[in-house]
Amino acid sequence: MDGLLGRRLNWVSLAALAVFSLHQLALAFGLYFLLLDSFLDPLCTVPVVLGLPSMLGRRIWPRLVLSWGSVALFTLALSLAFEWWIPSFDARFTPDPVDALAYALGAAIWRLAEPQRL
Repeated sequence: MDGLLGRRLNWVSLAALAVFSLHQLALAFGLYFLLLDSFLDPLCTVPVVLGLPSMLGRRIWPRLVLSWGSVALFTLALSLAFEWWIPSFDARFTPDPVDALAYALGAAIWRLAEPQRL
């Protein structure tokens, strides 16, 4: 069996979506956790943003697998956009190089849990 949940599902994407949603709910209720508030969302971003569309894409094209290179390129673009470009003109965003590491860690964990070949 490819992937940890079979050919179409990736448990990292589903767990990241659940954790991200619970974290946003906690914030809505006024519950704050210093380290989680800083790094949890960037850690969950790539597994959710690439994982959910790739799981849906495999329903249409069952052999769909994103390469390490495409995941790395996406993660780099995401990091540059949210940690360099957007903070240059929007004061609500602050550049944080550790967020870029969280994006990269989330991407690596997600890609390791993805099917290797179909």
